[in-house]
Amino acid sequence: MDYSKYQAIDFIKDESFQEWCLHPEGEHAHFWENWASQHPDQQGEIHKAKQLLAAFQGLGEELSDSKIDLMWSTIQHRTQETTVITLPKTRQSTIRRWSRIAALWAGVIMAISIGIYWLANQTTTVSFTTAYGEVKSIALPDGSRVVLNGNSTLNYQEKDFDAATRVVSLVGEAHFSVIHTPDHQRFLIQTADEMGVEVLGTKFTMTNRPMKKQVVLEEGKVKVSNTAAFNEVDHDAVYMQPGELIVWDAQKSAWHKEQVEEPSRYGSFRDHRLIFKKTPLQEVARILEDNYGYRVVFDDPTLAGKHFTGSCAANEISLLLRSIGKAFGVNVQEQDQHVTIGNTN
Repeated sequence: MDYSKYQAIDFIKDESFQEWCLHPEGEHAHFWENWASQHPDQQGEIHKAKQLLAAFQGLGEELSDSKIDLMWSTIQHRTQETTVITLPKTRQSTIRRWSRIAALWAGVIMAISIGIYWLANQTTTVSFTTAYGEVKSIALPDGSRVVLNGNSTLNYQEKDFDAATRVVSLVGEAHFSVIHTPDHQRFLIQTADEMGVEVLGTKFTMTNRPMKKQVVLEEGKVKVSNTAAFNEVDHDAVYMQPGELIVWDAQKSAWHKEQVEEPSRYGSFRDHRLIFKKTPLQEVARILEDNYGYRVVFDDPTLAGKHFTGSCAANEISLLLRSIGKAFGVNVQEQDQHVTIGNTN
């Protein structure tokens, strides 16, 4: 390996150099001590690399090329703000020149400190979004899995999965398979309108739409609360058992809980299917609007309360609409995702 052209950032990324800096008496010490003595022109770069590695070690930061690159970019930006002026080579100017070099080096040290502080405190937000009709499978950092339904968004901050509490936010609809960690990390799902779900290890489908706030539990145990921050006592929090559905009743400002058959069918979008069982047509319409971008209008409002049972592939909505027409003897018209349901003349 030719290290003669290496800069500080190259040394930092080299595993044997890292080992030498972190373990000066280790197996790599003999090589690097000899190499450094034979290449005095590289002493400056080696010294800078050592200082940056020491700063990482002091903060307990785990080294990665991406973190090093981000740090180096910050350092270069900072040091480029300092201008070095060439002066005549008199004794006084030599002193001044070395003073400027010392000031420049102090700037480098300050840049390293600023960069390390910035890196240690940065927050990386990870976001997933789906279009109408799109379904996306997501693996979270802890091994939990999320299947995001159409027209939905899931966000989380990477640092939260290294903390005592894992936190994600949801807009739309998703099916969660949350693992129970050995250190019993809490898992919280938050929304913008103060609805929240707390779990340990479980499977459930959560809906957070403008016209529907709902959780259907398949396995495990969850707590549904109006206090999304979960740092306050919520006496109205509801605990769920497998096979239960809980939905927010806006008129009563309270949760309504009921037992349901086949709770997994509420997450049937995972298999790209729509499954309805004694479902009001108003709810069928909401699903088509929220998840697939349709606009559904009932010419006769009483039709919205009729209950429909049936299923279809998610890409066969036209077949679903024809089935609704036949089941209730109504006229269903579809044009450019605008659906009108009315009585036959």
